[in-house]
Amino acid sequence: MAYSVMVWLVDPGKHPQEEEEQILREEQGRAPGAASGVNTGPAIPRMVYGVYESETEAEGALKEISNNLQQNVPLRIDARSHRVFLIPADRVHYVACQEVTRPQDEQ
Repeated sequence: MAYSVMVWLVDPGKHPQEEEEQILREEQGRAPGAASGVNTGPAIPRMVYGVYESETEAEGALKEISNNLQQNVPLRIDARSHRVFLIPADRVHYVACQEVTRPQDEQ
């Protein structure tokens, strides 16, 4: 069984360019930057921090997150898309850990 650690973010609220971004998303195939994904929509409300093979590894990740948040250090999230996100501590709403079943676990 694998364990997923998910970081839920504070709702950023409405921002001034939101309507313009909505138009760009609707025309994403024709918009500049569509191939690179730079014109994606507003902030994601949650991000996967990591998927761990054991409960002990997941608890270690939770401790690391807790220590970083207590020290007001940004969370560093390595996305599978070869991008690294730095999430300011004050933007983290809560963190959750859950058992997940992957296709490889069902075999």
